[in-house]
Amino acid sequence: MKNLLLAFFSTLFLSGCGSTAYEKPIPYDQATTARIRLFGNNGLPVAINPGQDCTSSKEPLYAYGYTVADKVNSTLGQHTKRSVGMPASWRSDHLSYGESYAEFVIPAGLPSVVVMKMLTGEAFCVPDPRVFVPEAGKDYEAYLQRQGGQCGGVIRLLSDVGCKGDGFI
Repeated sequence: MKNLLLAFFSTLFLSGCGSTAYEKPIPYDQATTARIRLFGNNGLPVAINPGQDCTSSKEPLYAYGYTVADKVNSTLGQHTKRSVGMPASWRSDHLSYGESYAEFVIPAGLPSVVVMKMLTGEAFCVPDPRVFVPEAGKDYEAYLQRQGGQCGGVIRLLSDVGCKGDGFI
């Protein structure tokens, strides 16, 4: 039993080190970069391939919901908030049970691919990847919208005015 607990906690402790191989974060520059907030949980992983399009076969550079630590925290109902300084939105202030987010700085003017999926015991949904070209100095949110037994990926442009002026891409 002790060996099993030791293996579990070792895996949990090291899972942060074994997550998706991120590139070195790029600094935020309103003239050349944008920011994106990815929402996910243990059954809703989300990832982005910045500066790439759907023909790229590279692994996602930035992700949330793929590591053991992300999954355990979500299952326990804990919220992880990894921020690069984006302003709060209604969604980021009202997280559902176990939902978390991670924010990233991405290059502007180049296509980026956002991949979202829902894999739970009750539901399975893998919408087509969403490709968008972020504009310099803009902030975005990406999440999986579920409604009436269907789901789809949403990328939302956050405006300076707040939620009422937010637009969907």
